[in-house]
Amino acid sequence: TYLHVYNNFEIVISSRMASWWHSKRMVDFWPSQRKGRGKKALGSKCRCRFLLFAAVVTLVAAKKQPMRSLRVDKGVTNIRHTDPENYFPLDAATGKRTVLWDGDYDDLQMISCGYGSSDFLFDWNSMKRAMILWLKEAVLETPRAYQAFWEYIRPIQHRFTNIISNHNTTTTRDCLLGMLAMRIFYLCWQTHAYREQTIVDDNAFLFDWFYFTHKFTWSTMVKSGWASVIFPSLHLAASGIQASFPHSTWLDCSYLPGLDEILGHSPFTEGPEKGDEMGLMYYLTRAVPDSVVQECPVALAYTSLVTVYLTHDTDIALQFFDLAQAHLRNYVEVNDNTLLNLLVTQWPIWPLLAEMSLRLGEEVGSDNPFICKLALCPIGQTPDTVSCSCRTVFNYPDAPNATVCFFLVDSRQKTSLRNITAALSAEYWTLAYGINRLYADDHGYQTEYVVPDPDLDYPERKVGWAKLKIVADKLREYGPERCQFGVSIDTDAYMRTSESLSPALLHYGLFHRKHVLISQEYHTEFRQDTYANGGFIVARNSGMGLQILEDWYKVPDDYEDMRHLKRNDSQGLNLCWDMKMQEKYRKVTVLADDYLFTTPTGAYVRHNWFKDLDFVHEMQDVLLQRLERRYGCIVCQHVYDWDNATNAELLLSHANK
Repeated sequence: TYLHVYNNFEIVISSRMASWWHSKRMVDFWPSQRKGRGKKALGSKCRCRFLLFAAVVTLVAAKKQPMRSLRVDKGVTNIRHTDPENYFPLDAATGKRTVLWDGDYDDLQMISCGYGSSDFLFDWNSMKRAMILWLKEAVLETPRAYQAFWEYIRPIQHRFTNIISNHNTTTTRDCLLGMLAMRIFYLCWQTHAYREQTIVDDNAFLFDWFYFTHKFTWSTMVKSGWASVIFPSLHLAASGIQASFPHSTWLDCSYLPGLDEILGHSPFTEGPEKGDEMGLMYYLTRAVPDSVVQECPVALAYTSLVTVYLTHDTDIALQFFDLAQAHLRNYVEVNDNTLLNLLVTQWPIWPLLAEMSLRLGEEVGSDNPFICKLALCPIGQTPDTVSCSCRTVFNYPDAPNATVCFFLVDSRQKTSLRNITAALSAEYWTLAYGINRLYADDHGYQTEYVVPDPDLDYPERKVGWAKLKIVADKLREYGPERCQFGVSIDTDAYMRTSESLSPALLHYGLFHRKHVLISQEYHTEFRQDTYANGGFIVARNSGMGLQILEDWYKVPDDYEDMRHLKRNDSQGLNLCWDMKMQEKYRKVTVLADDYLFTTPTGAYVRHNWFKDLDFVHEMQDVLLQRLERRYGCIVCQHVYDWDNATNAELLLSHANK
């Protein structure tokens, strides 16, 4: 540690000391600064001293540090790209440019993925809020970090696994920034071995970092709320990587050229006046020569982030946040090891990025997005999350009445729903039965929960095939007078609407030329010819309607190339429709809009294939509200006794079998 005196400023110069200061003491400074906004928390002299101690004077005169590779045996190099502005990552397999997202990177509403966006995979506002709440505890290392994880993340944990396993986040049409944020966030609670494998060995975040530095602007990311997820997550990931590779840290520059002249040997001829600490910081950040910008991008990014910390003007802070991004954009590693090397830089950019993104998110209000909790509407209406109010989706007051039979087919026995205790302990398939039965009862429809026979209903097949045979058999048995229409709804889906089904059937033509309605697949990123999602099917009880169901069931038997889909693919039912049935029956079938009937945030039918705890909690809420509306009570014993057995009796009976 060296002591220098420039214009009566005591300056401590030590990059390691600066790193320690940020990692250990920023936790104490940021909350008080946020609350006091600089008036009571940090005076001008203290702010200047912190500035000079922690950042600026680590940039004194040009001395380049050697760049060591992260780990030689893993082939991670640290060779600077000579033209970083024109850099574009290439696909490792083809050596060609990868097609990137073609959306508007400055469209705040689109990239925020709030209500009203075109993405229906998640309630992104709720997801974003949950991640931020936990990250605030984790970054600040509070005692509530573990409890916060259980409260906010555990209920939605399955969604992250689905995103990591099944989605191409390079060209996804979903909420791109949200997808990228989830990928980074997922690392935070994985093992050290998984993080090292993903970040170092697989270099899996090459395109993510390119998006973060070259496509999206950081100020826009802050306003969208995703910066409050991405940068704290990267900070936690960097901490783990640095712990694994403690001898691989590096600096681009230990100090900057020209600072000696600026501070001591020549008076200011332009820029800030002496004594203007913030002005001095702005000058030092913006007035450096282009050669230094290219030589010391990480050091300058760090300096810009310290300025973000010091300023109390949100607009100015966002400008310097973007300036830090512009500096980091100048660091590109020729072998695509950019992010890997940045994660182990000695410049403590990650704690600053984490804490400043959280602070700025609070200041602009993006860390607390509005969450619509509307779960049930009066008879004849449907919850609308965009306006968080009730509306009518299918407004056909003269739609004819119809007899409708709902069928829920599942190999698992449902349990009793005779009281609130049973409802709150039920699994999702039982909750789905309860909600769908209450919906059917409201409109005079019938509901039947069917446990299929493996030998009769789906021999040598996955159980999902059974619903086609069962619905066809039941419709033939009951006849069109009792069941004019048969509805197959999966046990991970429920009727969110309170509207009668008849207006929807009229809208899609099932009273006239159409015989079968199938919910349209939301999308499949790896295959374009996607049509059907068998989670919601309506069949007219007609000769053509029954024939379509039966032909669909027979596809694996009638086509040799489809035979493997009986058992070997969870999407076999849908694939058989798409590849053999769609074109054949296109004129007499209809695909229902995905945003209404297919997705986990569907307005009319909510089909949540994630099946996570958050979905269970949502279904419990909907069930209890429907029960209260129908019976006027949710704590009374035996008011809604739908079977003659208690949960214990059913479970004992099932165990004996």
